[in-house]
Amino acid sequence: MTGRHARPDPTDDGTLDSLLVLVAESLGYSCTRYPGDVVLLQGGGPDGRANRLHVSMRTLRQLARLVPRDDWPALVSDHVTTIVTAIEEPLDLSDFDLAQHLLRTRIYPAEADNGLLAARPFAPGLIEVVVVDTPTTVRTVTTEEMHGWPVSGDALFMLGRANVRADGSLEHEERDLAGVRVSVLHGWTFYAVTHLAWLEEYLPIGSHGALVIAPNRSLIVAHPLRPTAADVRARYRAVAAAAAELQAHAHRAYEDGPGSLSPHLYWWRGGELSLLETRYEGDSLVLPQDLVSVLTSHTAEH
Repeated sequence: MTGRHARPDPTDDGTLDSLLVLVAESLGYSCTRYPGDVVLLQGGGPDGRANRLHVSMRTLRQLARLVPRDDWPALVSDHVTTIVTAIEEPLDLSDFDLAQHLLRTRIYPAEADNGLLAARPFAPGLIEVVVVDTPTTVRTVTTEEMHGWPVSGDALFMLGRANVRADGSLEHEERDLAGVRVSVLHGWTFYAVTHLAWLEEYLPIGSHGALVIAPNRSLIVAHPLRPTAADVRARYRAVAAAAAELQAHAHRAYEDGPGSLSPHLYWWRGGELSLLETRYEGDSLVLPQDLVSVLTSHTAEH
């Protein structure tokens, strides 16, 4: 706490909620508020099937902060219509030879898994989901659809990743984050965080690995662990400072969005992401023992 009064969030005054209800009802859907800042839309599609759609109010507020208030009605209408279209739009996926070129894998928060998605764990708190990318929308693939194809399981995820890679590389910039040198990978795409699967192709990562954050769908920030100080305590302080800055940045970017994924700090090592469980003692960040062991048992890299 800083003692300062937080400024009221203008997007939290109920206007967006009211607009969402108006747009949903105009499309034939009712709205029910659920825990986790989610609104459930229920209604019948043009084919007579009952549809249940989830709208994240967090994402909607993040998008609203990017535009003038007068544009909120158009924003909400476009956002909700896109979600509804993703479900109602007739899309024949039975011909895998045609569908395979539309497949991608996208990273979502783990709570997005409703048990019906073609999904697998990606990192603690994150899942990798097979989606269909059409000119008008992105929609998830169900396990039922996946099992109807000649390719499924890991092979299907590899195909989705290959299509993401074929779409092109992310922008890569080296920046200074409060004195910590970081690599920033970003792009106006839903699939930026999927690129973590081949992070080592963007930047050199040694045996110590890298500290990584993926706060929203368009951003990856990484700090390779290449401690050069001979003194173990100096190495510890440098990594602790980097962890503190990345963690703070993750929380800010997660709140800002859009497309929030994770406010957590990860340790990327050997192609795997693990949660870096830090804690504070007073004002000092304390690193987990497994990372400390790596920093102290390896010769510093030059």
